[in-house]
Amino acid sequence: MKCNVTKLLFLMISMAVILSACSKDSNPAVPAAPEEDVITIVDRNPSVRVGLLSFTPQKNLYVSITGGTFKCYVGESMREFSSGISGDIHKFTGTEDLIEYLTEGAEDPRELENEVVRIEPAEGSEGSILLIGTSRSNLRPYRGILTLILEGKNLLAVNTLPMEDYLLGVVPAEMDPDWPDDALMAQAVVSRTCAIFNLNRYDGRGFDLSDDERSQEYGGMIVESDSTTDSVVETVNEIVTYEERLAIVVFHEESGGMTASSLDVWPYSGDIPYLAGISDVVGIIDFSDGGNYLRWSNWASFEDLHEAFNLDGETFAGEFMSAITVMSESENGRVQTIEILGEKIPVLPAMTVIHVLNRRIEEDFVPSNRFDIGLENDGYRFTGSGKGHGVGMSQWGAYQRALDDQDYEFIISQYYPGCEVTAIPTSGIEVVHNTRVDMIR
Repeated sequence: MKCNVTKLLFLMISMAVILSACSKDSNPAVPAAPEEDVITIVDRNPSVRVGLLSFTPQKNLYVSITGGTFKCYVGESMREFSSGISGDIHKFTGTEDLIEYLTEGAEDPRELENEVVRIEPAEGSEGSILLIGTSRSNLRPYRGILTLILEGKNLLAVNTLPMEDYLLGVVPAEMDPDWPDDALMAQAVVSRTCAIFNLNRYDGRGFDLSDDERSQEYGGMIVESDSTTDSVVETVNEIVTYEERLAIVVFHEESGGMTASSLDVWPYSGDIPYLAGISDVVGIIDFSDGGNYLRWSNWASFEDLHEAFNLDGETFAGEFMSAITVMSESENGRVQTIEILGEKIPVLPAMTVIHVLNRRIEEDFVPSNRFDIGLENDGYRFTGSGKGHGVGMSQWGAYQRALDDQDYEFIISQYYPGCEVTAIPTSGIEVVHNTRVDMIR
């Protein structure tokens, strides 16, 4: 693909950079300077490595297969050390320096002098599905192969499979399979684009994407449905592009009436024309109407908020906390940074604080970054609208637009103005990778 140098420089500047959450080892008041982007060519239907169980390492992992035979190999050498048939369950355990495994019927575990195990269906068992779980009773089916990586004293599970197979477990996890076909197809195209853009995001840990909201929800085979599978098949290889390059297409659940600009959420994102924010109200029709998060309000005590912040390294306030203050917000009311006034006084991106509160207090305690904070009794009340960071496609808006007979390509063109839905060229698509895009919704 021939590239105009001016366009290349413009796009590199405009896409550099979208701020990610601060590391758990620091709480800088001013975010670090942008890093250099990496430009690659991605082929059709590339392999995807997904960190399972919210990429949280586990002490024990159990593996089996739905039919046929599975084989276990040691690391890159691919030396076979064990196999099992349908019904057999292998138990893998992480230790200080190595991985132990216990086969069906054996009394004592065996040791592997290696930190990586690869598990895949044996030749002749390609139609069989691997199962993995944290106990014998919660095994879940996944297409492709499994890799177990020793991290510290625990095991990280990674599922590797073709992109199109991966999407079969993403679309139904992200969107209700009973929603209209065009909403599901819009989600399939956007999810495919998101996944390609974020390949190698967690390469340092041996995978590309997480299976939760930090990338996209991914449930494996257990969540697959006919309607969402059809949406993936009908849009095979289709992506969102801007000026013949893969677009940055983040998405969220509900806009609350107006989607956000990338600058509203990530101040250093630069001018990305198709992420400028749009109104979900067209004429007399409000495509945000009827959503579960059109208006919301939640309260927590001062003590509970302090404890929640101190349970997470990113928001650690220290021995005392005296106030929570919105430091900056966008013109349309999206909170950008929050100060937690305490011993440590961290100033953080709003989405980092939101993610911690939703994880430590309760799910959806602060559903979106469009909110106000007010003192109330011995705590704070958070009141707002919408769900998620608000940038890009509103999933609820896609649902409402599909009900209004808008097709999936038109829906995508509304949420990403100036972009097109195109098939990945046989020669591949040029991608400007930027690991600082914060996918947390």
